[in-house]
Amino acid sequence: MNTSKRIIWRDKPELLQRLAKESVRSKYISSFLMVMAASLSVYQLGLGSGLFAAVVVLMCMGSLIVLFFPFRYVRPPWVIGTYLVCFLMEYLIR
Repeated sequence: MNTSKRIIWRDKPELLQRLAKESVRSKYISSFLMVMAASLSVYQLGLGSGLFAAVVVLMCMGSLIVLFFPFRYVRPPWVIGTYLVCFLMEYLIR
């Protein structure tokens, strides 16, 4: 969504504005992050299940972005709150 020419995003954060101006750099950064996430998934789960999990996570994130971005549901406080709740549940349930 950051490098799209068709989508108008009025209140884009400053970091994303800079990355949108340098679209090649933005694509390299996102590719690097995807490769790192996939390689960590493969390292953690093994080759077959790690690649499968990486594809499933990529498809899920793509679906959620397409679903929630137009309605502006996801804001930074919501993401931080969700992360903290998941983090606390992970360590308190053990």
